[in-house]
Amino acid sequence: MQDSQIQQEYPQNPKDDEITLKELIEKILEFWREAWNKKWWIILFSLPFIVYFGYKAKTDPITFTGQLTYSLNDGSGGGGALSGILGTFGLGRGGKLNLDKIVELSKSRNIQQKVLFTKIELDTLPGKKDYVANHIIVLHELTDRWSNKKKDWSGFYFTHDSIDKFTQDELKALKMLHGNLVGGKDVRDQIFSNVFNEDTGILTISATTRDEQLSIEYCKLLYEELKQYYLLNSTQGNVSTFEFAQSKSDSVYSAMQAKEYQLARFNDSHRNLTDPGLLTQKRIMETELLKLKTMYAEVTKNKELADFTLSAGTPEITVIDEPLPPLEPQGKSLLIELIKGALIGGLIALTFVIGRKIVLDALS
Repeated sequence: MQDSQIQQEYPQNPKDDEITLKELIEKILEFWREAWNKKWWIILFSLPFIVYFGYKAKTDPITFTGQLTYSLNDGSGGGGALSGILGTFGLGRGGKLNLDKIVELSKSRNIQQKVLFTKIELDTLPGKKDYVANHIIVLHELTDRWSNKKKDWSGFYFTHDSIDKFTQDELKALKMLHGNLVGGKDVRDQIFSNVFNEDTGILTISATTRDEQLSIEYCKLLYEELKQYYLLNSTQGNVSTFEFAQSKSDSVYSAMQAKEYQLARFNDSHRNLTDPGLLTQKRIMETELLKLKTMYAEVTKNKELADFTLSAGTPEITVIDEPLPPLEPQGKSLLIELIKGALIGGLIALTFVIGRKIVLDALS
């Protein structure tokens, strides 16, 4: 009794339950023979996948990607001494932050909608100019994507660009179109992108549409709107400072010129002065004129400083390369898609055949 218990607790041949390499090879060969015997099953099962992927490759629309590269030199006049002090502590707001800023600005609806409601003429809607937004809606069949049980968007177009007068449907369509452009929920292939290279600092605007000219025009229009908006906002403070200094300089100059005319008329009408009262009046005018000249020199210096700050602090946004036709058409390769369908269908069929054999062997 004790010997049998010892044999159960400590089997004499622990390797009996292990699978040897020979057994593993034999099992693989057995599965291979089973798969070979059922090869027509696998081929027939793969055919629908091959046909589907081939059909998708043939019917998938051709797209064109336009790319515009540009650089940003953000200027050095805006921060002054404070920027230098922050820089010594590693707190200066430098290049990458500005590149991130301009990338986010380019995706904003405020800038995108200015491009969307620019009219251009394409083959999409021949014979007339129409909004970029309507060209995109037609070319990319967006109304079909937007339509659902709640709302049928078939035949929708933008008829005007007064956004403050948009209906609820027009506002919703604008938001959905913006999502299709820059990416959003349930958007697989966004139309627009703006990225930068961290090593070189070069930015690239890309537009992928189903029309070559539209891709090119979209890149150019977006760049111009982005440049104008960024320059306006970046220099607004410096422009205000310069305009104030210019106004002050003109005011002091006018007062100085008036005082000089007054003193000249006084000297012309009171020659060979001996009256103490008139002499005192003359000295007062000369003192006031000297004060005005001193003030004018100071405000002129401030105006020149403001002008220099404006010039040095104005960002430089420069195009490096614009998109030029012809653009390379992009679409799915028929051969690759057929191979992909065969592999996916064959793998599923092979899994089923081997799984079926394992189950039958276990039951037998």
